[in-house]
Amino acid sequence: MPISGPQAHQQLITAYNRAAVKLEQLRGQMGQIEQQRDQLENDRDDTLRKLAEYYLPDLTAESVQKTWAEIRPTMREILLRKEGRVRELRAQLDDENELRANLETGLQELNERLDAAEYRQDEIATQVEKHLTERPAFVDLSNRAAMAEVALQRAQDNLDEVSQDAARKLPAYEEDRLFTYLKDRQFGTSQYHHRGMTRRMDRFVAKLVDYSKAKRNYDYLQNTPTAMRKIIAEDSAALDTVMSEIQDHRDRAAEKFGLPAQVSTVESLTAERKSAIEGLGTQTSACEAIQAELNEIESPRCEFYRDAIDLFRKMLAEKQSTELRQEARRTPEVTDDQIVASLRGIENQMEHSEQSTRRHQDTLHQAQETYQDIGRLIQRFRASGYDRQRCQFSDTFDLLGSLDHAQTSADVDAIWNAIRRAQGWGPTAMDRVTAVATHPMTQVLVNAMAHAAAGAMSEHARRAGQRSNRRGR
Repeated sequence: MPISGPQAHQQLITAYNRAAVKLEQLRGQMGQIEQQRDQLENDRDDTLRKLAEYYLPDLTAESVQKTWAEIRPTMREILLRKEGRVRELRAQLDDENELRANLETGLQELNERLDAAEYRQDEIATQVEKHLTERPAFVDLSNRAAMAEVALQRAQDNLDEVSQDAARKLPAYEEDRLFTYLKDRQFGTSQYHHRGMTRRMDRFVAKLVDYSKAKRNYDYLQNTPTAMRKIIAEDSAALDTVMSEIQDHRDRAAEKFGLPAQVSTVESLTAERKSAIEGLGTQTSACEAIQAELNEIESPRCEFYRDAIDLFRKMLAEKQSTELRQEARRTPEVTDDQIVASLRGIENQMEHSEQSTRRHQDTLHQAQETYQDIGRLIQRFRASGYDRQRCQFSDTFDLLGSLDHAQTSADVDAIWNAIRRAQGWGPTAMDRVTAVATHPMTQVLVNAMAHAAAGAMSEHARRAGQRSNRRGR
């Protein structure tokens, strides 16, 4: 059984929400990595304190602890500012997501109203068509329009044939110097006034080239297209006259059953839906912007982290590990060498942690891009009207599974192409006869004419209605 547009739309929203959950999980893992980094920083802190106590035996532990205490409040204040900003952003994200969910619900309700309005429009259109096909005057006009269309089409086909024939043959006459000579002298007409030897020579040339027959053929090729265009203009005017009467019948019947008002309702809901989609797209972008800022703050390279790192490095500026190692080598004791070696081991672990953080940050960044790509996919889906009830998708198309496995923008683009291939439209009442006309009033006219015209004339009547629509009548 085909998958309906709203069902596919819900699968997209589910995939979008899953992508958001994945982002949250990755951010949580980033927090764990930060905890490990914090522990390494604490170990380094303890090691440096031990080294300081060893190198500064005249300083008590109480003095060293006091020195560190002067720095900790500032770092604690930075951490509190970061946590406060995270809480603020999470609160904003909750509010924005709630608003987005409300907009999605509103769009779904609007789609249902639009589907119902279009269904009602189809019902009224069917009533108008039935009413028209039961009116003898409309049936007669439809048959007349069909016959006028046949005559007009035949004349156009003949004009095309004659025009092509003239284009092929006229150059040969115009390039024949003897024929052109006689034609320019108006030989064989009342305007030819030559006498004597000239007349005898011209008659000889005319007999030589069979000028009389050639001139008849030339005049036919030269004048017939113009005459046929006049006939086409007359046939077109006759068809326009009939179509004007047909449209009057259509307009009265449509007004009787309330079709214009229903068309206006559908158009209004369609415009409202377009506005709702734009608003939902803006709201989605707002949510994604907050998600991106959360990712940035949770990153080890966020502004708060950089502030803390700058403070810490200033504190250790005079005691880098290389300097400490050189200092330890100058002393005969091994205790300070052991402490410096321990410090070096911690720093090596910190380097590995940094590499792990970068890899995880890349994964988080990719997940953020995929999350945004799915959001844009949903916007394209809605803009194409694929979330409508009449839209259908092949039941073999695993949309949700494909989205769950999407990892790059190229993957999401491929899914969009797959969506378009799997998509189709269910029929409506006005789609059954013609898919050419676009406006409902025109569709009613073309359908009614096609049903009203007798037998083989039905197709010609349909074409007459379409021709009138193309000319904006």
